[in-house]
Amino acid sequence: MTTVSTEFTAPCTQDRAVLAVQDLANSLQWPIIELATSRVVLKGPKSYHFGQSALTPKVVIQMKEVGMDTVVLVSVALFNGNKQQLTGIMGQIVNGISIRVQTKSIAINPTVALGEGQGEAQSETPTPGTDRIGQLERLQKLLESGVLTRDEFDAEKQRVISQT
Repeated sequence: MTTVSTEFTAPCTQDRAVLAVQDLANSLQWPIIELATSRVVLKGPKSYHFGQSALTPKVVIQMKEVGMDTVVLVSVALFNGNKQQLTGIMGQIVNGISIRVQTKSIAINPTVALGEGQGEAQSETPTPGTDRIGQLERLQKLLESGVLTRDEFDAEKQRVISQT
């Protein structure tokens, strides 16, 4: 069994981190095997072959709230797995969770558009232009820090610009 793991801190509540993981699993179409308030287990992509059978990585995501943040531990395991392949899956998961948490773009409910209805309540309602500028500035920072790829940035930028 080959396993790779990483830990990172997400600037959100544990509940929001679980929602981000659920949203990521839905978007990747990876089945959720176990879902709890502090642990989510996913079946990864079935793209790894060993002899005649396809192997499926097991992804375990554990979360623990620490103050205002949540510590997220991601482990990806596969029988007879290749560390490079597993690291790629792990990176996809970490980036996906980070993007959803930092941009507050979680659309678990299919009737809610990405980025709508899931953010924290705000004491002051920003004007539409101000809110868009703030979103675009956050996206630019995520692009510059390497959290977002150019394609992800362009897609999110288009989504923000097309909001009415």
